[in-house]
Amino acid sequence: MEKSAASTEPQGPRPVLGRDSVQVPDDQDFRSFRSECEAEAGWNLTYSKAGVSVWVQAVEMDRTLHKIKCRMECRDVPAETLYDVLHDIEYRKKWDSNVIETFDIARLTVNADVGYYSWRCPKPLKNRDVITLRSWLPMGTDYIIMNYSVKHPAPYPSGW
Repeated sequence: MEKSAASTEPQGPRPVLGRDSVQVPDDQDFRSFRSECEAEAGWNLTYSKAGVSVWVQAVEMDRTLHKIKCRMECRDVPAETLYDVLHDIEYRKKWDSNVIETFDIARLTVNADVGYYSWRCPKPLKNRDVITLRSWLPMGTDYIIMNYSVKHPAPYPSGW
């Protein structure tokens, strides 16, 4: 019996993409991301105070990328409210005193877009900006937002 092309069975690992490649996360990517967020092995707790914890993944010798994960407890704010606030770029300008400019560049899918964000940094650092692929997916009681920086062919401000 032939399998349908829309099979939900695991298809094996997705191909590793280069720095100039972009791949919109699928449901498996969100499940993997949630598992990594919940994992403890290979992560070192570097900060924990007042409901905020930060972990750094142990650096492998051949890697130049450091992974950081953070957990912040917000007891008085429902997860769905925080999720909505983080998506509202107009409202962000009211609560984020460091934002210089933020806007959507392109909608890729119903739960992924490319956006621009620039922010003020404390001296002696220069202000920063980034273009990110932003993906989001509610999964039961979890609200997952994944962002990573991407290159874009259009000339957006950079090099503050």
